[in-house]
Amino acid sequence: MDINELGLEIIKHPIVSVRVQNHAGKWYVEYRRKPKYYFDKWWWFDDSTFKDYKDAYNRAQMLATEGGIPEVRQKTIEFTVQE
Repeated sequence: MDINELGLEIIKHPIVSVRVQNHAGKWYVEYRRKPKYYFDKWWWFDDSTFKDYKDAYNRAQMLATEGGIPEVRQKTIEFTVQE
């Protein structure tokens, strides 16, 4: 069974920047996506947290290389019926 048989699809939200930041002894990987809403151009979205800087850096590089954040959602299918 694959994702199509479950009625799901994967879409990718484009991102414009990725950052690694230290706070309270943890390394946070955050990204900024292309604005979907007005405030999105200033907002940083959390991706993951790591104890080790090297792991956070590798995750940030992977996000930057992929160029987007994947999202799994339910598929919508529309059929046109001809008369």
